Amino acid sequence: MYFGVSSIAQVSLLAFFVGAIVSVFVLIIRNAILKSKDEYMPFGPFLVIGAIACIFLPDNTVFIWFMAICKIISDKILSIL
Repeated sequence: MYFGVSSIAQVSLLAFFVGAIVSVFVLIIRNAILKSKDEYMPFGPFLVIGAIACIFLPDNTVFIWFMAICKIISDKILSIL
């Protein structure tokens, strides 16, 4: 709540993206190499990473990147169809 209402969405979006990317790598390592059982992954560190990144990024940078990535993905999907 320290960043304000508009920045909370950016921090959350960035935290979800970072969490998804790290989680994919962790799942690959756990399943392929370690053969360990399922464990939970805390979301708090990703929120902290998102908050720290939003301190140093200019306003709306996360939203601009998100929209650019969505446009690239949609162009690829539409080119296949």
